Amino acid sequence: MKAVAIASYKGGVGKTTLTANIGAAIARLGRRVLMIDLDPQANLTFSFYRPETWRTDLADHRRTVKAWFESWRPETTPPPLAGYVTTPSVVNAAVAAGGGTLDLLASHLSLGDIEMDLTARLGGARAHRSTRYYFDVYQRLATGLASFSTYDYDLVLIDCPPNFGVITRAAIAACDHLLIPARPDNLSTLGIEHLMSRLGRFVWEYNRVAGLQSGMHPAVKRLEPRVLGVVLMMVQYYGGRPTSFLRPYIHQASGLGLPVFESMLRVSNRSFAGAAGTQLPAVLSADLPPEVARELISLVEEFLRRVGAASRMAGPSHRPVA
Repeated sequence: MKAVAIASYKGGVGKTTLTANIGAAIARLGRRVLMIDLDPQANLTFSFYRPETWRTDLADHRRTVKAWFESWRPETTPPPLAGYVTTPSVVNAAVAAGGGTLDLLASHLSLGDIEMDLTARLGGARAHRSTRYYFDVYQRLATGLASFSTYDYDLVLIDCPPNFGVITRAAIAACDHLLIPARPDNLSTLGIEHLMSRLGRFVWEYNRVAGLQSGMHPAVKRLEPRVLGVVLMMVQYYGGRPTSFLRPYIHQASGLGLPVFESMLRVSNRSFAGAAGTQLPAVLSADLPPEVARELISLVEEFLRRVGAASRMAGPSHRPVA
């Protein structure tokens, strides 16, 4: 079971669009995919559930990631994540023919309260990081994912908040890989640089505390997330190429020392803006413009190559991805 965190330090870069379409495309290939919505804006959740359905069927019945975090009690084993996972009906009807499934651990609009609670448990935003509660906080999501059987899911996609707070760091601690969506502009470039700086600091800190507390937490492994790359989103095209205005920013992204996906997604309100209304990601749409369809297919294929699982995720199977 591979776990990939989709993270950015800036909102409005297409993070949810990227997560939903990659997840749906791979589920259509016959794989078992779990998406975890850790963003309090809940855009990924509302891509698959109408707000009224979310309120009555999920929030009121405590079937959200917020409810799972709230179920933790000190010095006790948390309940399995499976009890909080839902299976959106519309998208699963669309991927069922291939034998795949697309499950969701939904977000909550008050998930920010959990962020504050976890920060307080650490001792505050600037607390000494060798506190006894460090791994109680940062290992929570990893512990939740470990409650699944190896055969439950082939891929887990974690949609992180657009910041590097406690919840995002917990997602990093639970993932194998990191995927970074960005727009080809100066602010996104600055956001990537800041994200990577914070990531490097957190990985160093986490591994340092793991060494200091190896006697108390022998099961905690060193954190070594692999950055799959930067995916450029909302690219404007003219004459079959990105506009000349954007090309310097595309080259700028390539100069950050990170891998950049060759595949990019263009601006297409027709394709992406209405996805929430249909509860189907664009990649599953029957009337997708050919150029957008090609870009989505190319992006998913490149994602699979980069995650190192293309051959194993190419068709129906109940074996996990190695």
